[in-house]
Amino acid sequence: MKARAIISAAVALAALAAGAAPTIRLVYGKDWSDAGRRVKSMIESAAFKSAVKGRYIVETVDEEEKKSGKNLGSIKLPAIFVISEQGNCFCVIENVPARAEPEQLLRKISQVDKFRIKAEKEGWKNAEECGAFLQKMERFVGGPQRVVAEGFYNNVFDKLVQMDPGDSTGWQRHFRMGDGIDLVEKATKFRKDGQVSYGEQFIAEEFKKPRKHLTKEQQQALLMAKFALYRGDDSKRDELIGFLSKIAAVGEDTFWGTSALGWLNIMGAPPLSVYWGWRQGDFKGSRFATTVKYGVDAAFQRPGKYTISFVKESGVNLKFDSVVLMAGEEEAGTLSKPAVAGDTTSFEYTLTGQYRGRITTMVVKGSTDAAGGTSGKIKIERQTLKPRKEVR
Repeated sequence: MKARAIISAAVALAALAAGAAPTIRLVYGKDWSDAGRRVKSMIESAAFKSAVKGRYIVETVDEEEKKSGKNLGSIKLPAIFVISEQGNCFCVIENVPARAEPEQLLRKISQVDKFRIKAEKEGWKNAEECGAFLQKMERFVGGPQRVVAEGFYNNVFDKLVQMDPGDSTGWQRHFRMGDGIDLVEKATKFRKDGQVSYGEQFIAEEFKKPRKHLTKEQQQALLMAKFALYRGDDSKRDELIGFLSKIAAVGEDTFWGTSALGWLNIMGAPPLSVYWGWRQGDFKGSRFATTVKYGVDAAFQRPGKYTISFVKESGVNLKFDSVVLMAGEEEAGTLSKPAVAGDTTSFEYTLTGQYRGRITTMVVKGSTDAAGGTSGKIKIERQTLKPRKEVR
């Protein structure tokens, strides 16, 4: 893992010191951040001190120049670091709003603190327990690499390495691999240097290593490395499309998932999706029940009334009978009364809070001329304007 400065020297040194109580430390820019100055005033206010009630020590660190924020390893200021009595930073809150409320902020910190205390009490007697603990805490500090950095839980990671020097568990790989960019860049270099055979050996070795604890993005990076190694080789077009399809199937909500969908479109093989609609052959047979996955989750993030439209652009006769919205394996709604206007078929759907951010796919049912093909667009639009009242 490349050495990366995660927090500034002032924060790192302070984090190493044990205290009588956990420390809430604000890092801000007095001379260049209006939001930082406001947050500082808030945590030094009587309201915040009253809410804290001696449970936490409150400190501030001024980053004198805005450019020095890069020393924070991309942490966005103003940021709050919460450090345990033992000197482990267990919570990072970035981009603290200028109008943050004392009670709300402290409530979030307290919730993480309670979780941290319980997790620490469970201990780490072996490598698996060390890794499992670190994985629990990584979401509160900003990811796998940050949780094992100096000032965070590097002491637990050191214990993990001592207990499993050969990384038979695969936990070290989880924390060291990051987002996999280094892996893909290395595969790209093998291709550019004309050393594809060496690249194949390199990737084969990576696939032999334990993959049990890799994140979705890390798993995708392994496949993206294969794509990077063979990219541009027309003889492997089908294979490359296969790599990209597998990456997208793991999840489109990651850097590599989004990248894979983009490459599929560039290569002329876009998947059936809200982003690019449908092509000839996507709705097959005289009767079809076809699943649309990509772009569906992103479209239904806020409660409200939605219009789902299918706009035919070319091809044979096409009829849409219904749309079934799915939240995983659960049916979230069946829409069976379409409005048809020319080549556009629309369905109305009201998304409630119960299914907010949970809609994963939609099953489109209908019929088409089996002898031909058709193409068109899929639109999912949230209705934001109230209809005008009729003037009388």
